Amino acid sequence: MRKQTKLVAVASAAALLAMGGAMTSFAAQGWVEEDGTWYYYDKDGSRVENEWKKSGDNWFWLDGEDGGAMATDKLVEDDDDTYYVDGNGAMVTNTWVKVVNEDQDDDDPAEYHYYYMQKSGKAYKASDNSSNTKFRVIDGKKYAFDNDGVMLYGWVTNDGELSTGDDGWENAKYYCGSWEDGAMKTGWQKVTVYDDKDGKDDDYDYWFNFKSNGEKRASKENWKSNGKYYSFDSRGVMIYQWAEVASISTGTTASATNWRYYNSPEDGARQTKGWFKVVAAGTDTDNTFRENLSDSELFAKKLADDESERWFYAGDKGVLYVGEIKSIKGKYYGFWPEDGQGKAGSMLTGLCILDMNSDGTIAAVVDDDIDSDAMDDILDGNYTNSNASYNQSNWGSNICLYYFGNNADTDGSMKTGNVTVKLDGDSYNFYFQKTGTAKSGKGQGVTGIDDKKYIYMNGCRVKADSDDKYQLVRVNPNNAGSTNVNASGVKVEKVDKDDAILVMDKSYENKDNENVNYAQLNDANLYLVNTSGNVQKNKTALKDGNDCYYYLDGYTPKVYTDNKTLRSANTDSKKGEVITDWKGLVKKGTTASK
Repeated sequence: MRKQTKLVAVASAAALLAMGGAMTSFAAQGWVEEDGTWYYYDKDGSRVENEWKKSGDNWFWLDGEDGGAMATDKLVEDDDDTYYVDGNGAMVTNTWVKVVNEDQDDDDPAEYHYYYMQKSGKAYKASDNSSNTKFRVIDGKKYAFDNDGVMLYGWVTNDGELSTGDDGWENAKYYCGSWEDGAMKTGWQKVTVYDDKDGKDDDYDYWFNFKSNGEKRASKENWKSNGKYYSFDSRGVMIYQWAEVASISTGTTASATNWRYYNSPEDGARQTKGWFKVVAAGTDTDNTFRENLSDSELFAKKLADDESERWFYAGDKGVLYVGEIKSIKGKYYGFWPEDGQGKAGSMLTGLCILDMNSDGTIAAVVDDDIDSDAMDDILDGNYTNSNASYNQSNWGSNICLYYFGNNADTDGSMKTGNVTVKLDGDSYNFYFQKTGTAKSGKGQGVTGIDDKKYIYMNGCRVKADSDDKYQLVRVNPNNAGSTNVNASGVKVEKVDKDDAILVMDKSYENKDNENVNYAQLNDANLYLVNTSGNVQKNKTALKDGNDCYYYLDGYTPKVYTDNKTLRSANTDSKKGEVITDWKGLVKKGTTASK
């Protein structure tokens, strides 16, 4: 079928071919010029129509639709082939031509259609017996053509058709640039497309990547390029910022392990083995690849609602560290578990109470904002929580204190050994386990006696209040009889001096005729510490804030009195023994009285 289209110009790459000299009239057969138009007559004197005739080095078309006149400036349809003749009527070869698109519309907005004429003069066309797009190499670039020889452009389907409609790009396989370009694109391409999915309804600039054969990468995860990883959704759009792995293919869950972070819309490289500080994926933020998320799909809803940036770490294959304590470049860091508090995956900071699993992972964060009041409650043994199961009275060995630094941006690593922590202006001395692994308790606040110098409870050194000056502490050994901080099962508790154990229920008269009231301490697990937390040893007459006195035998407090002068008045031995010092108060059978 012949196409009546108007020739506008030959592409600049083609040289117009001249006829090689003026044609001259022939008497009976050959070329004849009539009124400025050339015709060709056969030997019978009839005009030749719909045939090619050669003159010099060029071929000319005798157009049957114009009474056999030599065609100029037009496309020529000869059987199933398309040719083009220039302004001199000569068939052009090895060149591009462009023709006005008289059927221009929304589906085909090109102002001109481009054709490429081969050495034979025939235009490249799609193969009739192939269902796949075929590309031709022209001047080092690849182009595709439809069945009419028109160069394809924009989004092209697998079967070699121009992909039309606002959403045609979604299922297209190739991209060939604008109608003025047409070359098959490979590698990274930023393309403006109309997107009405996920609440969108506008033109967007998206990044796509095309293989060396021009095929669009789609529904592809973890594609590696220049040492970085990228993912693409089912439409081929490069995924960016927060995205669920499942969103590429099948559906979603709220598990943090199903989420990846792919940097900005202009970058898109997946975060792998590295830190990044962002707002968690949310329904009301623009930091997710999808915009129609529901609350149930979010892995860190509270952080998303707060819109506060938090630190996350992506490990192998971009998987977030969640609910564990991990070694990163020689330091340890803690990460929120999926414990229903809406902070999963974010880096822990500050002084935290953690509920630990037996394998060293974090079951829940009991408290991540320990202040001085909470710490004092812990030392007094009466810490309470909004979740009653985490009240201190219910604590087992799985409840532990950790310290992850005091500044998320500069110092979020887990601390071990001796650490001084400021809480609301007050200084607390801690000791966190230095050895082992996260599974074996590295970083946990220790409980017990450290080298007979200090006593720790959940990592915090037990000290006497400045008003009291001294503090009684009970340290119950574990089943093996050890009170060492590195021995599991040790129990520590502060003992109130007003407890019944210190009721001064005994008395006698000293040499100055003064009453000496005292209490005997018969608990081998008791220790005495001062305001610095130092464990006292072999001390006598240690005066506390009540102007009373402690007497120690080794590390064990034995006597508590309200008078420093202990020597009793001289009495008859039949009425009672003579008290000369505090040791006399603990002798078996002592019956001293007034």
